[in-house]
Amino acid sequence: MKRAADPVRRIADSYVAELARHEPDAAQAAGLPSPGPLADIGPEWLQRKYVLQGETIEALNAVAAGDGDATLRAALRERLERERLLFDTGFTSRLVAGLASPIHLIRYAIEGLRVTPDAAGGELLARVEAVPHGVAQYIAALRWSRDHADRFLGTGVAPRRQLDTLAGQLDLWLEADWFGSVPVADDLGAQERARLRTAADAANVALRELVAVLREELRPVAPCADGVGADVYAAMAAGMLGARIDLADTYAYGWSELERLVAEARVLAAELGDQDADPVRDAADRLDADPRYRLEGVSAIRDWLERRVGETTEALTSAFDLPPGIRQVECVVAEASTGVVYYTPASPDGSVPSRIVWTIPSGVPVAASWQEVTSVHHEGLPGHHLQFAVTASLEHLHPWQRHLCHIHGYAEGWAHYAEQLADELGLIRNPAERLGLLLGQIWRSVRIVADIGLHTGWAIPANPLVAATEWTPELAKRMLVELALVDPSLAGFEVDRYLGWPGQALAFKVGARLWHEARTTRQAAEGESFSLREFHRAALGLGPMGLDPLRELLLSRR
Repeated sequence: MKRAADPVRRIADSYVAELARHEPDAAQAAGLPSPGPLADIGPEWLQRKYVLQGETIEALNAVAAGDGDATLRAALRERLERERLLFDTGFTSRLVAGLASPIHLIRYAIEGLRVTPDAAGGELLARVEAVPHGVAQYIAALRWSRDHADRFLGTGVAPRRQLDTLAGQLDLWLEADWFGSVPVADDLGAQERARLRTAADAANVALRELVAVLREELRPVAPCADGVGADVYAAMAAGMLGARIDLADTYAYGWSELERLVAEARVLAAELGDQDADPVRDAADRLDADPRYRLEGVSAIRDWLERRVGETTEALTSAFDLPPGIRQVECVVAEASTGVVYYTPASPDGSVPSRIVWTIPSGVPVAASWQEVTSVHHEGLPGHHLQFAVTASLEHLHPWQRHLCHIHGYAEGWAHYAEQLADELGLIRNPAERLGLLLGQIWRSVRIVADIGLHTGWAIPANPLVAATEWTPELAKRMLVELALVDPSLAGFEVDRYLGWPGQALAFKVGARLWHEARTTRQAAEGESFSLREFHRAALGLGPMGLDPLRELLLSRR
């Protein structure tokens, strides 16, 4: 990696170079040899990374004010400080959750790919063969966290609900022989097929050991309480958002938004022809059955997804400078137990493409497009895919900014802002799709109040939507089902996610609130000369960063 003259970039180079010795994504970003098929997730590297982050912060602080890349400096220092804060809570080493624990990241490195008779296929086989080592590292980290619980602000072992959730998911992976079911090319040789089978068998053995550790070693010493408490929650939220926020103000904002959006949805549902006691549910049932929106079978769902992503891409030229690689995204439909839509960006070297993945509950390949349009805008364009593609194309940014700086508040805030932006740009085509948009926003509002309430134990304020005064996981699930029309099984998964990932649920609406605030401020200052395209170019041109430095930079540049 070429050394930079800029002192801040030189420090960032050094930081990424050490990451690259343990993490393939960092190696790709820096143009260095890969350290192996999968990232190092063992406790030794977690501890060394914590020290490295402290050393890097000290180096940044030693650079004279005004010297070097100020934007990179602000972004890197904030992220390293907040990642150390997350480590101090115990979250980093004890992480067990139903969506993004280290074992899920191992699966995501393989999911959606196919073993082919070429170098790429060989790399994928090597990843599957590395799964047992990755699982062993994860187990070692969980045990280390348990044994050093006294050093953390929170607990050293995840709550029982999270252990049970992950163990149950692993049971399903084993039952389905997930690693043995990785797709293979028709012309793949017998030797490679046998190699995959051997690797999958070893992976299954490792998963069974992990299940035993979760249930037999950790569960007996795990806390029964799901919430982390107000103090730890505030630290967790700051880490997820890249900002310290007023939790009481955010809680009140969430309730206000929830009441406003539910009222709007009920009015819109009535306009669609339903005047019953539950007009939103009745309207949704009719739309689900409407052949104009009903998608049956994996092929039909994938075709619709690809078509809508393509049409949306063409429609965005009025508000964005689209990077050349924007059309290089795969639309994947996969059967899973979760039934969610998610996005994974391309690898830094381009060997793995960007993907929008729509998971359909196993055995139920049926979907209603009216309610999923907003997911396409969130995960695809103008949401995650656009933001990641733009970021990756900005050559003035440091490789750490382009490929390694992932912050929930920034990314999810942008994607949620993009949902409403899509409506402004005419991408929501009819009242049915607008109802889907509103339901998605209601969902994110429930996330705010449920996440804060469940973890802090704060009382539920008087409101017209919920009669209860105290939070329980069952109440949060019922709110998702009744107000946002989330499928009950998915609602249960969602609540488990909030409990396992404290503060992350705030990223969507809190982040979007900042993007809207910055845009409104810029528009008021510039008046008739304001350009939406120029605002987006300038805002995304800063690169990913925590919401605190982003707010400062966005609101000062007007």
